[in-house]
Amino acid sequence: MSKPLKGFITYAHKNTAAKEELITRLAVMQQRNELVTWHDAEMTGGTKWREDIFKHLADSDILLYLVSAASLASENCNKELAEALNFNIRIIPIILEDCDWQNHQLSDFQALPDKDDPISKWQPESNGWQNVVDGIRKTIEEMQAQVDSSSETSEKELRAELAFQQGNVFMMIGQINMAIEVYSRAIELNPNNPNAYNNRGVAYSAKGDFERTIEDYTKAIELNPNYAVAYSNRGGVYYLKEEYESAIVDFTKATELNPDYAVAHNNRGVAYYLKEEYESAIADFSKAIELNPNYAIAYNNRGRAYEPDSSSSKHAVIRAIKDYNPAIGLNPELAPAYYNRGAAWLRLREWERAISDLTVARDMGINIITAFCSDYESVEDFEERNGVQLPEDIVAMLTLPQA
Repeated sequence: MSKPLKGFITYAHKNTAAKEELITRLAVMQQRNELVTWHDAEMTGGTKWREDIFKHLADSDILLYLVSAASLASENCNKELAEALNFNIRIIPIILEDCDWQNHQLSDFQALPDKDDPISKWQPESNGWQNVVDGIRKTIEEMQAQVDSSSETSEKELRAELAFQQGNVFMMIGQINMAIEVYSRAIELNPNNPNAYNNRGVAYSAKGDFERTIEDYTKAIELNPNYAVAYSNRGGVYYLKEEYESAIVDFTKATELNPDYAVAHNNRGVAYYLKEEYESAIADFSKAIELNPNYAIAYNNRGRAYEPDSSSSKHAVIRAIKDYNPAIGLNPELAPAYYNRGAAWLRLREWERAISDLTVARDMGINIITAFCSDYESVEDFEERNGVQLPEDIVAMLTLPQA
């Protein structure tokens, strides 16, 4: 008998009753040794909850995401989804109620119940739940068939996969050196796994070791020439090294391999922006937003591209603000968007709004004086370029105190 697949249940605590209903409905599969599930309520006292959650997630085969307005708004639920995507875990969205899930990343996956009707609309609801169970069982049968039809996995390959998954867990809890160590062990055991090279590259990048990072991404691409993520990751390192042409080449390859790769479009836009190719940057940011309408950073970046310098027209500044607004609405913790909008308000002489946004940015950790001086040599330079005299309280905010 095949080993049961492991299912990780992601849910908002507001939907605890639905989570319990799902577990009850999956009982027969558990009795038949087809599926075992885990959720955060199974943690015991004294557990380091974050480490425990990511440990079980990394070890799972299927993510069962209970979709509701509450779970779409949950930072924890979306982090779990992001990590599941990193681990190439099968995603099954289970739609509990009418909500905006079709404009969420979950819309990329086949949802249950069938026909995208939420369980709340099924009469009786038990029919909807049974449709979900049937869909999960079908998925499990397909996955088990793939396992059974594959060649026998050697003990060495199993040890390599275990080391790889351990590396993923260490990365998630910030133990970078340990992650590198176990990824290296995985590579020794299986030198042909491009994912191990890619993920070790991510770890080296976190340490600022860009030469080793590029070596690992390049090896991952050599092993899998269609590895869009590795191209995008290597492009990101070239960007950090200010090698923008090389970065653009890699981001372009990533978008050719995966035209729906919003992150690669955004990152190429940043490289174009830094090369002062603003129209190309705007086109890429716009494509990223089209692919992911909830991409707050892409809105912020496009806003910057609309008003790259003091020569930008009033119309361009207004367009930029119209992008900073959704960036902040989608991610109220995105500090650079507050600074950028505050600086834009300065150019429009909206002093109170400027003070409000600049204060928020400063309180969130942005050094607004340094940021301002990266755009202008001084307050006087800003005033001369924009033909305006700043109020004294704003001048004080943007000027280093005298010794």
